Amino acid sequence: MTISSLAVHLFLPHHSNNHRAKVLHIDALFIYVLLFGLFYFGTNALERRMPDVLGYATDIHVEKLIAATNAKRQAAGLAPLSLDTELSEAARKKAADMFAKNYWAHNSPTGRTPWEFVSGAGYSYAVAGENLAKNFSDSQSVVDAWMASPTHRENLMKASYRDIGFAVVNGILNGEETTLVVQMFGSRVRPVSTLQPSPQVAVPPLAAVSDQAAAVKAAASVYDRVTKKPKIDIGLLNRTIVYFFIGILLGVLGVDAWLTARRRIVRVAGHSIAHIAFFVALLIVAGSLQRGSLL
Repeated sequence: MTISSLAVHLFLPHHSNNHRAKVLHIDALFIYVLLFGLFYFGTNALERRMPDVLGYATDIHVEKLIAATNAKRQAAGLAPLSLDTELSEAARKKAADMFAKNYWAHNSPTGRTPWEFVSGAGYSYAVAGENLAKNFSDSQSVVDAWMASPTHRENLMKASYRDIGFAVVNGILNGEETTLVVQMFGSRVRPVSTLQPSPQVAVPPLAAVSDQAAAVKAAASVYDRVTKKPKIDIGLLNRTIVYFFIGILLGVLGVDAWLTARRRIVRVAGHSIAHIAFFVALLIVAGSLQRGSLL
């Protein structure tokens, strides 16, 4: 078989392939799924052996997280949140506890709640909240995912919150390298004073912005930034392969349908569209396996 006849057999309807491109046959689809599965698990196995060469690129910064969070709040007409060192300390201890006890949950296996971490850090709260995320590639995608989840969005957009804390920590969770993002919200209990209230002194906006920027910078230096740049980004590699196959198969499907109509080919079984739709769905799911998750 020549190269040209092989190409016709694989990609065009012909008598040699029962007038359906061979790459669209159901048996070929199962082979693709098998090959992609082997590739997916193979690259993840290699990542554990060569993390500097093959891995998932990560670039998450506290500074960018708080900027993205406050941008969402201000767009909704809410006041921005102030970065609080005690809430950030609570977030850092919560992340450390998840790695130490190997769990991914709001409450620890011993029953310790997020509010115990908040109180333990010295933050006396009237209201408090927590958002968790893991294995996202960048700061904006973390905040966007929280906004797309109703319960996380409710936390992020709650008007009663005044302060926020973050921790971004890399470690091993359930046997895999994981980047955790812990977001703590709160408003302090305001003590009742019997003294006469002191006159309110207006703080110039520029000074407030400067103070907050300094707090963010200080917290970011202590509370973490996780930046990983392997030579080969597995996430990007998987997505590229997924969309390459989708493009090839959809292109072949289009040519197949056009030639079938032009040549007036009658088929006994004509479920190519259903088969391709199913396969594309599988590829999209496979390509999404390493996306971040929320709690």
